[in-house]
Amino acid sequence: MDKHSRTGNAMINALTGSAMQIVNVVLGFISRTIFIYLLNSDYLGVNSLYTNILTVLSFAELGIGSAIVFSLYKPIADKDKTKIQALMKLYKRAYCFIGISVLVMGLCVIPFLPYIIREKPDVKENLTLVYVLFLINTSASYFCSYKKTLITANQKDYIVQIYTRIFQFVQIVLQSVFLFFTHQYLTYLIIYIVCTLGQNIALSIKADKMYPFITEKNDAELSENETKQIFANVKALFVYKIGSVVLNGTDNIIISAIINVGTVGIASNYTMLMNNVTNVVGSAITSLTASVGNLSVKGSKTQMRDVMHQLLLLCVWLYGFIAIGFFVLANDFVELWIGKNYLLEQSVVFAILFSLYINGVQYAAYTFRTTQGLFVQSRWVPLISAIINIILSIWWGKLIGLTGIFIATGISRLCTTTIVDPWLVYKNNFGKAPVEYYIKYIMESLGVVINGLFQIWLINKISINGWLGFFVKGIAICITANLIFLIEFGWTKDFKALVRRVIPQMRKKKG
Repeated sequence: MDKHSRTGNAMINALTGSAMQIVNVVLGFISRTIFIYLLNSDYLGVNSLYTNILTVLSFAELGIGSAIVFSLYKPIADKDKTKIQALMKLYKRAYCFIGISVLVMGLCVIPFLPYIIREKPDVKENLTLVYVLFLINTSASYFCSYKKTLITANQKDYIVQIYTRIFQFVQIVLQSVFLFFTHQYLTYLIIYIVCTLGQNIALSIKADKMYPFITEKNDAELSENETKQIFANVKALFVYKIGSVVLNGTDNIIISAIINVGTVGIASNYTMLMNNVTNVVGSAITSLTASVGNLSVKGSKTQMRDVMHQLLLLCVWLYGFIAIGFFVLANDFVELWIGKNYLLEQSVVFAILFSLYINGVQYAAYTFRTTQGLFVQSRWVPLISAIINIILSIWWGKLIGLTGIFIATGISRLCTTTIVDPWLVYKNNFGKAPVEYYIKYIMESLGVVINGLFQIWLINKISINGWLGFFVKGIAICITANLIFLIEFGWTKDFKALVRRVIPQMRKKKG
């Protein structure tokens, strides 16, 4: 596949993913608003807490999904149908086992729930029943879902995005309508389960139509060496996965145990708003993964290094803009939206955004490391990061509260994955330390800090209140923040290369 095909597929995947995500951001916001006004912050806290608990349990996935996606890149590029059939058979067996494992482990957690929830929340439904419904939804997500991996690995992720967003659209509409008219939280959760199953079944049928050869009866099996290689990656990813889920899934659990479930609910409003926006960006960036995988198979070392630097700049610009915008506008918006009772201190907002920025910019090196199959080399990094995070979160959470818990997550990532991922990519591909990458990271992040300080000064000069003031501030930030980024980065080789990649594709779409 040539450079233009890769860029074209990446553009389609990125634009489709972002467009579909924007629709669901709006719907999700409407759904959350109805949820808050009809229920209370304790329901939000239970929602977020149980989601985090089940995120931790998802380590049962063992990383086999990433290992098989990596294994699919070459047979797809070579059009080796027999190898693809063998990989999909392995994937099917593995995911059935994983779904059952998550269900069993989730049931084992039930006796410990009272110790995780420090104070009994103001929720009328049975908390154990609510947890079981969350558990069923998580377990169900593993069944019939393995085939969509083939679509994604073949650089057609926009199809997965469309199906996903359609079912999310249906889910949000049904949940909002039923909640508005019945106030029944359990019905809200049952709709969630039905839509999860429906999405997986629909994508499975679509994959069968796109790749009919995977439904044919065959005796395709992987060789002993191929199976060993996959499971070597899986073993490495298992350790990596444990670290990742503990790192990403414990904040709300610690908040609930140290503070209370209500605080989890209040904080979740901020993380929901930020995640909605970053999911739009994330859909675009993660849609590039298959194209980077194709580049790793067929591209030159110079191409790989250049694209990695360009992706870093793109992540810094996008996540830097999001972090700046939210820091100066988040509390204004939440107060106008649901009132002062749901506000967080500005220091907590900064801590959440610091972690968001570190995690977002990390995508550049992470994407290259995973598409090149560097699983064994990085297996201990997230576990070390998770241990640092838990120690710091508990320590700082008791000392300074919510700010300490969130800032600990960002610090733990900065000290580990931010350093190690580019190191592994450079050492394994270019035979040198990533000094140039670290310098770019630091200098470009410094540009974000300078931009942010200017925006704080600018917004303090605007004295208009209410929704009008919010929109005036928002427009001012959109214009000035991006203008400053253009001044800071527009002269660089990486920015010019990004423009050269994107503009021809945009012209082609218009034509």
